[in-house]
Amino acid sequence: MNTYTSHICAQTVGYTYNALGLDGCILKYSVAKQDTTYYIIATVRSSRMNFLNEPMMKIRTFNDEVLTLRGVAISSNTKSAGIISGNMVLPVTQISATAQFFITPKEFEMLNNGVSKIRLSMTPMNHERKFKKDKIGKKLYQFYLRAKDKDDEF
Repeated sequence: MNTYTSHICAQTVGYTYNALGLDGCILKYSVAKQDTTYYIIATVRSSRMNFLNEPMMKIRTFNDEVLTLRGVAISSNTKSAGIISGNMVLPVTQISATAQFFITPKEFEMLNNGVSKIRLSMTPMNHERKFKKDKIGKKLYQFYLRAKDKDDEF
């Protein structure tokens, strides 16, 4: 089971991001529902990025609407290993951090317009990514519709 999906039973959408020669990161997003509240669950795997205790997610849609979602860091795991290169052992660390962000049904409707930019408040630096085409907005909206339909099927 993947470390970034073991905490939820939902579909995920994500991307790999390598910023200007810095270590890359893998981000995954999914939708969860607890009681009547919806969340976007964000998980990052990288060598150094971690969520703040109360992170924020800013999203700009292709309709130029801006959403500001407040969140809570829910887990952070660190794995260390070594890579042998010649006669040296190089240390490698991987962090897997997860946060959940509260989102309303109305805000999910806005995501259906597609996500053109996303920013996550993290340490040691924020994650920011611009998209020429929607990679996550419509998928998250579809995940929301599925979560909503599960209640209606009861």
